[in-house]
Amino acid sequence: MSPEHDLGHVIATRELDYTAPDGTQRPVLLELGAPRRDPHGPDWCCPYRITGHPDVSERVVEIFGVDPLQALHLALARFPAELNTAAGLTFLGGTDLMLGGETP
Repeated sequence: MSPEHDLGHVIATRELDYTAPDGTQRPVLLELGAPRRDPHGPDWCCPYRITGHPDVSERVVEIFGVDPLQALHLALARFPAELNTAAGLTFLGGTDLMLGGETP
C-alpha cells in the first residue's frame, strides 16, 4: 500500500459530517475506486480514499484480493477500521455511519 496510488474511476462515495471540538463543521468524503488488476501480479486491487478529517491521513490506499469481489469487500471493510478512532463524525444526523462496522 503506497500513498502514490491513483484512485482511478470512482464507483461509490459517502459524505460524512465532522464537527470539531470548537463546533466548526466540515465534510469528510469517503471514495471507493473500481477494482482493477494488479499490474505487478495475478491479484486484484481496490483503491479508496478518506479526506477531510484531521485524524485520518489523506492518501489513496489499495487493498488486494484474489478477485475483484474480494478486493472490493476488503476495501469496504477498511472504512470503519480507519474511522474507529476518528471522533466527531455523523451521517444523516446520527452517529451510526452505516458502514457495517463499529465507529464512535
